[in-house]
Amino acid sequence: MTTITISENINLRKKHFESVEEFQTYLLLSRQEEDLSEGHKTILDERLEEMERFPEKSINLEELKKRIKRR
Repeated sequence: MTTITISENINLRKKHFESVEEFQTYLLLSRQEEDLSEGHKTILDERLEEMERFPEKSINLEELKKRIKRR
């Protein structure tokens, strides 16, 4: 087993990884989460709430693709 030290404080929630690939994926995904500002998070949360309250106004990915192809 090899111990790796990283000087940057990256605040990992997870401490054990099965492979280097799993660790890389975890880092990439955690960095993507950090890229969203609080304003963006608020907008996304509002859209999710609206979708849950009014599911009839939503369309799935396949329907979206069909509508795009028609244009």
